[in-house]
Amino acid sequence: MHRVMVSNNYTDKYPACVDADERHDEGWVRPYFDLDTVRELAANTQAAAAEFGHDAIDTVHVIDAIDFIDGEVDEDPWSLVVVISWMDIAVKGVDGATTIVTPRYHREDGGDYDPEYQGEPLYAIGGFPWCWYAIGPDGIHPQIPFRPER
Repeated sequence: MHRVMVSNNYTDKYPACVDADERHDEGWVRPYFDLDTVRELAANTQAAAAEFGHDAIDTVHVIDAIDFIDGEVDEDPWSLVVVISWMDIAVKGVDGATTIVTPRYHREDGGDYDPEYQGEPLYAIGGFPWCWYAIGPDGIHPQIPFRPER
């Protein structure tokens, strides 16, 4: 996985991890975002839907669970990430237009599986249909197709 900045609209840029082997034929990437970035995406997509209408944009939502263990608040509560494709509800129904995003765990050290530390949970939001592209080394121009620096 490579840490890069990605965008899908030439305006908003987000930090993400990208697997160089996971590319669309046209060069788009499938970014994986940490939870803080997913929260930023959620705020931005919900604001855009409020401005332009839900029939124009998918929205991202983060639902935080508060767990109690032995009467105390869990220090590491679960978060559920949901993407709603509002424009698909009429055709696919609510179930078909709603995606619960399962995190992919990533360890920077590339170490073996460790039940005590699986790694950082990363969430693939939008995937190829959102036409995400990596920002090139200059920090300005799209890098399509993505070619990681060696």
